Parts: sequence; structure tokens; C-alpha cells
Amino acid sequence: MKLTDKAAVISYLSARSVIWPDCEGGCWEWMSYRERDGYGRFTAEGKPRYVHGEGFKAASGRRIPDGLTLDHLCQIKACWNPDHLSVVTRAENTRRARNAYWVRFMKENRAALNVVCKLGGSVIEPMAVTR
Repeated sequence: MKLTDKAAVISYLSARSVIWPDCEGGCWEWMSYRERDGYGRFTAEGKPRYVHGEGFKAASGRRIPDGLTLDHLCQIKACWNPDHLSVVTRAENTRRARNAYWVRFMKENRAALNVVCKLGGSVIEPMAVTR
């Protein structure tokens, strides 16, 4: 597969991913080989490639400028949905990853969005626990 053939890249990655609907988070989650750290990998043109990097370039039509990297806003390292990826400096990516508040905020807000989608915008009151 040639990485310059964007349609072929998207087709290849999609066939090996679960494409979650927006109300389930909207992640395009790579289900094939993952590194120990959770990032999806595949081989193209004889070299190992990161799924999120090649998927981002193919799906968004944007390149990643030298010195910059992708931050997974959804906190799912196997996700390659370009709407969930932000082009940032390595320092910013590290700062965000080490900032527990940022990670928790992103996870909590995505979870809240999922619940709202599932319930059609309803708000749930916590149920009383009876013993």
C-alpha cells in the first residue's frame, strides 16, 4: 500500500478498526497490533508506522509539521479520528499528559457527552442505594 493513496490508507485502517458512533465517543479505534504503550502500529512501504499519524494525514489531508506531534484529546491512544487529534509541540503534549487535571477533564467531559447522547439529552439523578 502506498501512503500517498489516501483512500487506500483510510480503507485499510477502517477495515481493522471499530468506528464508534459519536454517542459512544466517536473514536476510530485500531483493533490490530498495538505497542505495549497502546499506540496502534502497522507496516507500510517496508516501515513500521503509527496508525494515528498516518490516519490523521490520510483522513484530514493535513501533514504534521516537523517538530510537532499529535495529542489524543480523547485519551485513547489507539484512536485515529482526526477530530480527536490535535497538532501540538512535544512539550505541550508532555505537559498535557502529565497534567492529571487535563486528562481527567477530557475523560470526564467525553463521558458526560456519551451519557447525554445515549439518553437523548436527559439528565439522570443518582439513584438511592438501598440495602
